[in-house]
Amino acid sequence: MYMKLPQVPKHSFLLLLISLLIMLIVPPYLRVYSPFEFEGLLLNPFISIIFLTSLYLVTDNRSFSLIGLLILLPVLAINTLYYFDREYLNSPIATFSYIAFFAYICIFLVRFLARSKTVSINVIYAAVCLYFFIVIIWSFIYVTTYNTLENAFAFSTELQNSLAPTEDPISLFSYFSFVTMTTLGYGDITPIHPISRAWVSAQSVLGQLYLAIVMARFVGLYISDSRTQRKKSA
Repeated sequence: MYMKLPQVPKHSFLLLLISLLIMLIVPPYLRVYSPFEFEGLLLNPFISIIFLTSLYLVTDNRSFSLIGLLILLPVLAINTLYYFDREYLNSPIATFSYIAFFAYICIFLVRFLARSKTVSINVIYAAVCLYFFIVIIWSFIYVTTYNTLENAFAFSTELQNSLAPTEDPISLFSYFSFVTMTTLGYGDITPIHPISRAWVSAQSVLGQLYLAIVMARFVGLYISDSRTQRKKSA
């Protein structure tokens, strides 16, 4: 007699990873090639579904899910208000709400990775999702810094001619956050204020440490699993 595992486990992160990639790649195409300004009408419900899916995947009991829903409610309200005024997404309350929710998701992703006993494809998906969420958190930190501090960032002339920072700061700083996390540093956005430089420095270090820590964790799990398999076969 043995217990049959469910065919579709709750902690299945491939769908979440695909959704995050779509959320990253699709919006620029809608803004550039859509003849109508309806990208918010299409994207906001999809983004809200991603948030709900993220919460469902990472939480493993009802109490944690309810706490997550309470944190998510302001985010869903802000997504709804976006239909009427895009400035709602740039308010400090909005950015802090997003940061709180994404941080909550990251806590459970870290716990899932820490409790994993073997290196599976699902564990790898979870690690990539965690990387994405860290980048997203920093993008909202940059938006808050830009909106609250004067001369927090400097922008190249080419960037200002193609997209004014005040028009869509979330997309702009999402791009900057990915560039900073991977330490590419194209130079089109430069932190000027000491506080913005501090956040950029912290993210650059975190990006390098994340790869080193995750790779060390995967190698450790692989070695441990290999030893366990050899002991069972001996």
